[in-house]
Amino acid sequence: LVASFYAALNSTMWQRLSHQKALKLLNDLCFPEHCPICAEEKTSCPRFVCESFVSKTFASSMTQEETFPWFDLTAAQLRESPFSQLLEGSEAVRSHLARLYQGAFGDGPREPRGLVSTDTSCTSAAVEPGVMVDHKTLFSTTASEISSKNLEETTDNDSKSS
Repeated sequence: LVASFYAALNSTMWQRLSHQKALKLLNDLCFPEHCPICAEEKTSCPRFVCESFVSKTFASSMTQEETFPWFDLTAAQLRESPFSQLLEGSEAVRSHLARLYQGAFGDGPREPRGLVSTDTSCTSAAVEPGVMVDHKTLFSTTASEISSKNLEETTDNDSKSS
């Protein structure tokens, strides 16, 4: 999560968005105007500020139109950062981001839509559309069926060209 947010800020830097505009964008994405969590708890959503991502000293030296600096994503993941400290210390931020994540993938089990049935894993559907694979065998059956089918086709094509 930390790397994802710092990567998003790196992207805003490449687009030359000021840190103010970058924060507004992240706040608009992460903390919606009509938030069900805050409506239920009768509180206001947390907001990201410059110090959510850089030190207070660095933030105080930034001009209004200055972009965030380039962040080393490996260092952001391996070391403590202002954002990792925010996540660790703020239940409100964690619950909002968890809700956002759940919303992106659905709030819970639902009826499957489209061509994938309940007996088909998403991974098998991606490998070979229409192939039904039980969850115990997953790729092993599919891979061997695909390999033998390709081998048969190659053999048939070789014998026809002779």
